Amino acid sequence: MEKLLGTLMVVVTIALVGCKDIDEPRSIAQTGDATDITAFTAKISGYCNQKNIEGLSVTFGIEYTNTDLTRNAIVLNGSKMDENGLFSVDIDNLNPGTEYFYRTFVLYNRAYSFGNVKSFITLAHPEPEKIDLGVGVKWASFNISATAPTDGGKYYSWGEVKTKSFYAWESYLWSADGTESNMTKYNSGDNKTCLMPDDDVATHELGGLWRMPTAEEFGKLVSDCYWQWFENYKESGVKGYVVFKAKDNEDKGKRNSEAISASYSLDNDVHIFLPAAGYASKEVFNDIGSNGNYWASSLSPSIPNSAYYLYFDSENIEVGECEKRYYGQSIRPVSD
Repeated sequence: MEKLLGTLMVVVTIALVGCKDIDEPRSIAQTGDATDITAFTAKISGYCNQKNIEGLSVTFGIEYTNTDLTRNAIVLNGSKMDENGLFSVDIDNLNPGTEYFYRTFVLYNRAYSFGNVKSFITLAHPEPEKIDLGVGVKWASFNISATAPTDGGKYYSWGEVKTKSFYAWESYLWSADGTESNMTKYNSGDNKTCLMPDDDVATHELGGLWRMPTAEEFGKLVSDCYWQWFENYKESGVKGYVVFKAKDNEDKGKRNSEAISASYSLDNDVHIFLPAAGYASKEVFNDIGSNGNYWASSLSPSIPNSAYYLYFDSENIEVGECEKRYYGQSIRPVSD
């Protein structure tokens, strides 16, 4: 009898293991490698074992985060799977020099299968060239989270060093209660009138030799350079202003068709290009191609929830106060 019971237990165990190999949800999805990694993007591969879900409706993709994968994951669905069950998903809007955790998933018959958790680290932020426009500080050749002058980069709320998907007082880092009336930092009581290095995204991404410009430095850029609007900068299809180093004093502060003393060339004369990247409010990106909005590091002295910024369109250029610090706007660094 004992020998018979032992035989039965072995048979039952083998049967259970066999069922687990077929039915265990985690056997359906497998996590692949992260490839094509840049400072801001990556490609994630995955595999779906199709033999156990043939004929079922299937959704597949990845989830990823730089914090807790089980609580704060961003989900991206895949669009195409080949005949072998292989698929890939492209991720953008990543932060430079950051570790991300990810896994693939397959949703079938209202059941989820998850692959193993893996990780990758994005590359460091590329170093821009320092352009001397004769206005004191040197200006970066491209925006934060960009790789070229024509790339508008990502959008940042004032005093924040990370991007996000929703720009509002409710998601603003320095709002105590999700409103504009209760700032926990850079308020009327802490005497901070300019961003600290820890809250300056240019310093955060590029190191201590770089920072965001002050309102005064933006003002000097406007008053001491020659500005020319381009509808198609260097055949890129991108609109914005070229800011030339002024050749003569009489050219300083002039723009577009105003009379100037000399000709200016994109190929031969020192300049930076500021793309008209618009701005972000809530989950919407506004005015891309029609205006530019660039944060300064300077807080408004009279309105604690307001900070200075450079605004321009094809006819206007001004340094003013933006009353919504939560707006997502472009960042152009400077170096002393």
